[in-house]
Amino acid sequence: TDKIFMQTLATVKAGLAKGLDFNKAAAAVEIRDESFRESVLDDVLKVLIAEEHFAKKVPLDELSLKLALSVELLEKARTEMFEDVEKTSVDAYYRNSEHGTEH
Repeated sequence: TDKIFMQTLATVKAGLAKGLDFNKAAAAVEIRDESFRESVLDDVLKVLIAEEHFAKKVPLDELSLKLALSVELLEKARTEMFEDVEKTSVDAYYRNSEHGTEH
Protein backbone atom coordinates (compact mmCIF):
# COMPACT_ATOMS: atom_id res chain seq x y z
CA THR A 1 0.00 0.00 0.00
CA ASP A 2 2.79 2.43 0.87
CA LYS A 3 4.55 1.71 -2.41
CA ILE A 4 1.34 2.32 -4.39
CA PHE A 5 0.76 5.57 -2.51
CA MET A 6 4.31 6.81 -3.12
CA GLN A 7 4.10 5.93 -6.82
CA THR A 8 0.75 7.68 -7.11
CA LEU A 9 2.06 10.77 -5.34
CA ALA A 10 5.09 10.86 -7.65
CA THR A 11 2.89 10.43 -10.74
CA VAL A 12 0.51 13.21 -9.73
CA LYS A 13 3.34 15.57 -8.76
CA ALA A 14 5.09 14.90 -12.08
CA GLY A 15 1.88 15.73 -13.94
CA LEU A 16 1.38 18.91 -11.93
CA ALA A 17 4.99 19.91 -12.64
CA LYS A 18 4.18 19.59 -16.37
CA GLY A 19 1.28 22.01 -15.94
CA LEU A 20 -1.54 19.48 -15.74
CA ASP A 21 -4.40 19.96 -13.31
CA PHE A 22 -5.06 17.41 -10.57
CA ASN A 23 -7.57 15.28 -12.50
CA LYS A 24 -5.43 15.15 -15.64
CA ALA A 25 -2.36 14.24 -13.58
CA ALA A 26 -4.40 11.62 -11.71
CA ALA A 27 -5.56 10.10 -15.01
CA ALA A 28 -2.07 8.64 -15.42
CA VAL A 29 -2.48 6.64 -12.20
CA GLU A 30 -3.17 2.98 -12.91
CA ILE A 31 -4.91 1.29 -9.99
CA ARG A 32 -7.47 -1.30 -11.05
CA ASP A 33 -9.68 -1.25 -7.95
CA GLU A 34 -11.60 2.01 -8.40
CA SER A 35 -12.52 2.49 -4.73
CA PHE A 36 -8.90 1.91 -3.69
CA ARG A 37 -7.76 4.31 -6.45
CA GLU A 38 -10.11 7.01 -5.18
CA SER A 39 -8.91 6.47 -1.61
CA VAL A 40 -5.26 6.78 -2.64
CA LEU A 41 -5.96 9.89 -4.72
CA ASP A 42 -7.86 11.40 -1.78
CA ASP A 43 -4.78 10.89 0.38
CA VAL A 44 -2.54 12.36 -2.34
CA LEU A 45 -4.76 15.43 -2.46
CA LYS A 46 -4.43 15.80 1.31
CA VAL A 47 -0.64 15.62 1.04
CA LEU A 48 -0.72 18.33 -1.62
CA ILE A 49 -2.89 20.50 0.62
CA ALA A 50 -0.49 19.94 3.51
CA GLU A 51 2.53 20.84 1.40
CA GLU A 52 1.06 23.80 -0.44
CA HIS A 53 -1.51 25.29 1.92
CA PHE A 54 -0.04 24.57 5.34
CA ALA A 55 3.70 24.45 4.65
CA LYS A 56 3.96 27.02 1.84
CA LYS A 57 0.96 29.14 2.93
CA VAL A 58 -0.69 29.00 -0.51
CA PRO A 59 -4.32 30.14 -0.08
CA LEU A 60 -6.94 27.52 -0.94
CA ASP A 61 -8.44 29.69 -3.67
CA GLU A 62 -5.04 29.90 -5.38
CA LEU A 63 -4.47 26.17 -4.92
CA SER A 64 -7.90 25.44 -6.36
CA LEU A 65 -6.94 27.29 -9.54
CA LYS A 66 -3.66 25.38 -9.84
CA LEU A 67 -5.34 22.01 -9.30
CA ALA A 68 -8.57 22.92 -11.14
CA LEU A 69 -10.58 21.69 -8.17
CA SER A 70 -13.28 23.62 -6.34
CA VAL A 71 -12.42 25.49 -3.16
CA GLU A 72 -15.26 23.57 -1.52
CA LEU A 73 -13.59 20.25 -2.34
CA LEU A 74 -10.29 21.49 -0.92
CA GLU A 75 -12.03 22.79 2.22
CA LYS A 76 -13.74 19.41 2.64
CA ALA A 77 -10.39 17.60 2.35
CA ARG A 78 -8.80 20.05 4.81
CA THR A 79 -11.61 19.46 7.31
CA GLU A 80 -11.16 15.69 6.95
CA MET A 81 -7.46 16.17 7.65
CA PHE A 82 -8.24 17.98 10.91
CA GLU A 83 -10.73 15.28 11.88
CA ASP A 84 -8.13 12.58 11.16
CA VAL A 85 -5.57 14.37 13.34
CA GLU A 86 -8.09 14.80 16.15
CA LYS A 87 -9.12 11.13 16.03
CA THR A 88 -5.50 9.98 15.98
CA SER A 89 -4.65 12.24 18.92
CA VAL A 90 -7.60 11.04 20.99
CA ASP A 91 -6.83 7.40 20.20
CA ALA A 92 -3.17 7.91 21.18
CA TYR A 93 -4.19 9.60 24.42
CA TYR A 94 -6.42 6.71 25.43
CA ARG A 95 -3.84 4.10 24.40
CA ASN A 96 -1.19 5.88 26.48
CA SER A 97 -3.48 6.40 29.46
CA GLU A 98 -4.20 2.66 29.53
CA HIS A 99 -0.45 2.07 29.88
CA GLY A 100 -0.03 4.63 32.66
CA THR A 101 1.56 7.38 30.54
CA GLU A 102 0.21 10.56 29.07
CA HIS A 103 2.88 10.96 26.37
